[in-house]
Amino acid sequence: MKTRNIPTFIFALVITTLILLAGVYIVIASPSPSTTVTAGQAAVASSETEWSSGWETMAQGENRTFTHSLGALGLPPEAYAVEMWFQDTDGGLGINRRYYGGAEIYNGISNSWRGAHWQNLTTDTIRVYRATDDDVADMVNIRVWRVPPPDYQTPWMNIGPGTTRIFTHNLGITATDLTVGLWFSNPVRGIHQFAYGGLTADPTTGTIGAFWHHLTSNTVQVTRYPSDTAVPQVRVTVVQGAPPSYDSGWLTIAQDEHHLIDHNLNWNPDMLLVRGECQTDTLGIHQRFAGGDREGALPGEWRGANLENLTITSVVAYRGAQDGVCGEFRVRIWKRSEYIYLPVVMRDSS
Repeated sequence: MKTRNIPTFIFALVITTLILLAGVYIVIASPSPSTTVTAGQAAVASSETEWSSGWETMAQGENRTFTHSLGALGLPPEAYAVEMWFQDTDGGLGINRRYYGGAEIYNGISNSWRGAHWQNLTTDTIRVYRATDDDVADMVNIRVWRVPPPDYQTPWMNIGPGTTRIFTHNLGITATDLTVGLWFSNPVRGIHQFAYGGLTADPTTGTIGAFWHHLTSNTVQVTRYPSDTAVPQVRVTVVQGAPPSYDSGWLTIAQDEHHLIDHNLNWNPDMLLVRGECQTDTLGIHQRFAGGDREGALPGEWRGANLENLTITSVVAYRGAQDGVCGEFRVRIWKRSEYIYLPVVMRDSS
């Protein structure tokens, strides 16, 4: 059978058309599917529109500055998206988001701090902090990339402790087809996601942080916890992304259940964008307690949900043993391809 070379300009036109239809843009080629993770391995090399740290080993209590150098684009940090995963190298969680934003464990006598978070995002740098007693983020992989203007975005908005704000995006699109991004800002951490979803510091001081909830076709709500000191300002984005490569639909998950989800995409997990959200009658679609949070003073009293053991074919959703807000859980996954990149995840849940 004879083959015919496609003229360069026609190929470029086809790719450009796909990009315009899908709402995506060109980046560099992806690696082949793999589950091997080693220190210094870059998930995606730097490009003009995207940067990745690759998998980097971090010590407990380390606060490291990474230079992404996207400032050459002449854009503010609000024009970027950020995504971070952990690697548990000596436990059973694999690639995970357990304790995303930070978590505190209290055994009735003393406290210990777990997890990791990003903060101080600027036009050229971002800092990652791993908690002093953490056991799930032996390695981190953080990405920063430029995104087109979202369908809806707010400026930085003040929000008082114990306050709920309703943001009207008026997109008129089914809520399950939307993706919400929520960033925090304060003078110390700058733009950050410390205490994302909620972090109960100890039995006497209550919960800090903020979370989004009640996503509908036209509105989304953000609540700041009454005891919070870390989130005086929030910024909200809402986008309708391209259809996901995989959608689990809403799954019923029991308390303390590790629910295996077979996405069967056969794709390098470093090249997957994974979105997880909860749903209840009282909070609607939400990300409260993303990554997990302690319910009370006793060990094992955990609420919320997180993703863990992400591989080329599956991912596990875990619901806390005392959780009351994540009776239904949904996972959507987008494959990053050789030619296009989906700007759909402003921040993935845990």
